[in-house]
Amino acid sequence: MSHFKKTLVTCGLILSLACNLVGCNKDSDNSENAENGANTEDNSAPSDSSLSFKSGNYQAIGQGKYGDVVVDVVFSDTEIDSVTIGANSETADIAKPAFEQIPSAIVDGQTLNVDVVTGATYTSNAILDAVANCVEQAGGDVEALKSKEAPQKDEAKAAEEYTTDIVIVGGGAAGLTAGINATSNGASAIIIEKGASLAVSNGANAGGPIAVGTRVQKEEGEKLTLEKLYTHMNDYANSTINSALLRNVLAESGATIDLFQDLGLTITLRQDAYGVGFRARHKIAEKGEDRTAPQADKIIENGGQIMLNTTGTSIIKDENNVVTGIKAVKSDGTEVTIHAKAVLICTGGYLGSQEIIDAKFGKVTINPLGNTLSTGDGLNMIKEAGGVEDRNWGIVANEFSATNKKAGDWTFTSNENLRFGIYGGLLVNRDGNRFFNEEIMATDPLSGAEATLRQGHYYAVMDASYYDSVCEKGIFKTLGSPKSWVAGLRNLSDEAPESKAHVRVLTNAKDQLQEAIDQGWAYKADTLEDAAEHFGLTNLVSTVETYNKMCKDKKDTQFYKDKTFLTAVDKGPYYVFEYEPSAWCTIGGVKVDQYLRVLDNTNTPIKGLYAAGIDAGSMYSSPYYDNEGSALGLSFASGTYAGQMMRNYINAE
Repeated sequence: MSHFKKTLVTCGLILSLACNLVGCNKDSDNSENAENGANTEDNSAPSDSSLSFKSGNYQAIGQGKYGDVVVDVVFSDTEIDSVTIGANSETADIAKPAFEQIPSAIVDGQTLNVDVVTGATYTSNAILDAVANCVEQAGGDVEALKSKEAPQKDEAKAAEEYTTDIVIVGGGAAGLTAGINATSNGASAIIIEKGASLAVSNGANAGGPIAVGTRVQKEEGEKLTLEKLYTHMNDYANSTINSALLRNVLAESGATIDLFQDLGLTITLRQDAYGVGFRARHKIAEKGEDRTAPQADKIIENGGQIMLNTTGTSIIKDENNVVTGIKAVKSDGTEVTIHAKAVLICTGGYLGSQEIIDAKFGKVTINPLGNTLSTGDGLNMIKEAGGVEDRNWGIVANEFSATNKKAGDWTFTSNENLRFGIYGGLLVNRDGNRFFNEEIMATDPLSGAEATLRQGHYYAVMDASYYDSVCEKGIFKTLGSPKSWVAGLRNLSDEAPESKAHVRVLTNAKDQLQEAIDQGWAYKADTLEDAAEHFGLTNLVSTVETYNKMCKDKKDTQFYKDKTFLTAVDKGPYYVFEYEPSAWCTIGGVKVDQYLRVLDNTNTPIKGLYAAGIDAGSMYSSPYYDNEGSALGLSFASGTYAGQMMRNYINAE
């Protein structure tokens, strides 16, 4: 079995029936002697006062990325004997390194001063928090263990040096397909990945990519052509992208998806969920390491190399300004130099960098749904090497729900009262004013949320009639089952696939309302004045008066919303929900030409330097394309295309 093939992590712990969660003494004789005043001093005990516990088995719960993480800890009088992970809802492949490394680090070092695992921060902290709770239950000194230095590691390893044809920075969607293409056609390649696993990337977990000309499309009779897909997307982008590049990358999309099928991945064709007029989006059933392992195996089979826990830091150039490799660093501090004839940067954007988000959008909260290991490392490396940014900056927004950081990390099982952000009802800004045609949040939420990004905070406002109806019947029936609302028909109606059943009706919303109120992002009021005052929405009352008149007249004279989505905010009680933008990934990167070569400020290619995926800023429009799956599809295909272009460059030298 491949090193990258998913393995099962045994997380069960068989606890002694004689001990319970409040702890138990291992030596009853010692307890009896202590009661009788006997001398029970243990002269062999270590002098470290932080390692003193009431021996026994203890259990606690930490808050992980997707819910509770149960942790069992066994103590002796003077040691943490074992840390074992129990029930949890974490993504197995992403959490696995944390489940393996954090417990062993705690036990080996007898400390809570343990570094989190790259790519599994939430899971790592959940384990540490739970163990700290167990230490407290056992009477140990939590703060002392948190400050206790772990045993000194061996001296830093000697710097490492490698030579290859191509080095790829980032083992996500573009990085792996580039590695497969390059190594399948005679080039040597090394891929470095910041995470502890290839499963951490969006490319390993996102739903499905667009493509044209695939076997699956042909089998299902989908007659989409390269001309139609390219024209649709290019027209949507309206000359804000590199048109030649878009065409070149789309031309590789079909072969890339067919390659996945050849590697054993399960590929199907999705419906046209938003009414664009064609079926370009595919589904890859496998996720995590089930998806990345076949790709990694192919690269290794071809002689390629993959280095995990390794972050690119800078690009090496010679005296002629030609790129000749990269500098990197491993998580243990080991410095790495990789000499190469061509360098590909594909680190997945900047969703994890608040600094870049602040610089591009102002101090707004963008709740991350995707990989936060993407902190703009690749973009910074390229800019330091002379590359420049392209013009389009934005997000690929959540099409399923609104979010608010007060509600915690968003998942498909989050508080259902977040869903009102995408239903096309009344939305207002911090002043209580409407700020756009809310219909787009219902018809095209992936790109429509661009308007909410401009606001930072926005608020859904409704009355009891609307709220009760949506909770009990669902939004599609509440609006009269309009077949003209394609996204509603295909995602929120009774005709939607069975897999969509959990979002048709908000069966849990009413029960979850108080939680939302307690967290501070929801409010229920008898009067609009009270609701407005609570969130400081100065103009809300007058906005609702104007809006209700338009609803009565069935004509939006302000932003011209379709009458389908004009629902009055009429009789109390009233509900207001505060929302923030969220994103699967970012849009915006460096300028590249039609061959994915990075350009400098004179539009001249930097020899030997390429960018692909989200880092290639010349390929993505803002707002995001209206055909879902574009970000993932272009990332996969651009990797394939980059592999070809780098091979051509190397062979021509």
